[in-house]
Amino acid sequence: MLGSSFSEGRNSLNAIRLVLAALVIVSHSWWLGGYGAEPHPGGLKLGSWAVMAFFGISGFLITRSRAESLSAAAYWRARFLRIFPGLVVCVAVVAFVIAPLATAVSGRRYSLPDAVLYFLSNLSAGTPRVAVPGIPGSLNGLPDPYLWNGPLWTLFWEIVCYVLIGMLFSIFRVELVRVALLVLFLLGTAAAFAVDAGLSRSPVLSDWPLIPVLTFLAGSLAYLFRDSLPAGIRAVAGCSALVVVIASLGFGSSLSHIPLVIVLLAGSLLLPLSAVGSRYDVSYGVYIYGWPVQQFLASLGLHTAVPPLIFAATALLCVAPLAWLSCRFIEVPMRRRRKARGAPEIVSKAGMMLM
Repeated sequence: MLGSSFSEGRNSLNAIRLVLAALVIVSHSWWLGGYGAEPHPGGLKLGSWAVMAFFGISGFLITRSRAESLSAAAYWRARFLRIFPGLVVCVAVVAFVIAPLATAVSGRRYSLPDAVLYFLSNLSAGTPRVAVPGIPGSLNGLPDPYLWNGPLWTLFWEIVCYVLIGMLFSIFRVELVRVALLVLFLLGTAAAFAVDAGLSRSPVLSDWPLIPVLTFLAGSLAYLFRDSLPAGIRAVAGCSALVVVIASLGFGSSLSHIPLVIVLLAGSLLLPLSAVGSRYDVSYGVYIYGWPVQQFLASLGLHTAVPPLIFAATALLCVAPLAWLSCRFIEVPMRRRRKARGAPEIVSKAGMMLM
């Protein structure tokens, strides 16, 4: 079962998350390069599938972290140090390094007061109606002339999920947490299913935050019911087929969450990639630096000279050193600080913290 298998500490979740972060960059290349609609396998954008998968893995690991925390304070400290130091540096690099360089080589307008406003507002981790999307004039004429870091909106909803898990465990015992999360998951699934089935309209025109949040809840439930979930090649194959069937019927955003999470978690136990990211897990850096780097490349006009996959590959090559620097000098020191203060860590075979 999933619970006993994960207790052995052998998984390839770092490798999977790195692939997911790369897929987000690949998917965004179509939008940021002006190549047309992003790839839509199973009726959802490739990037949306990757974000859902990110949230599912996070739901499992964060729930485990809260359940094993020595105190609520240790949990909140660990979550803060995991997200915000890297975010602060990323927003600063975009506002005061990448954006002015992009405008200097392209001749577009850069305003330091606007950059300061962008920096300060985005310390809110993409909070709706608080975070400023861009620096006016710095992206004029590009396929996306407004956003310097589109994926930041997902961090806000990730934090909302962290808060939900933290509060539920502080208020209820584990048995009631299971019930509360199950009820929330079923209600959210019903709302998403109504949209997929054409019974109601989506409340938003763009990405609906409920969809990745549902996958987070599915990951949380997978942890809480881990001793009842299968983990093996048959489970991976069966749930993979189920995801394909559900997506082909047009219900990927509403009914695929549980089987998708099982594929990710059980599949991570079968892949021989536990050493990937065992020392430096760069997936977070790849995720938060990908969009700004792609906007910088678009400012240089690269999107007009190469096809989308070359644009994506170039972005990945440029993002890799930024992600490594973020991991090496920001995220790893913060991890050591958490460890020194007694916050629990979830480790892979090689001992690298997963979330």
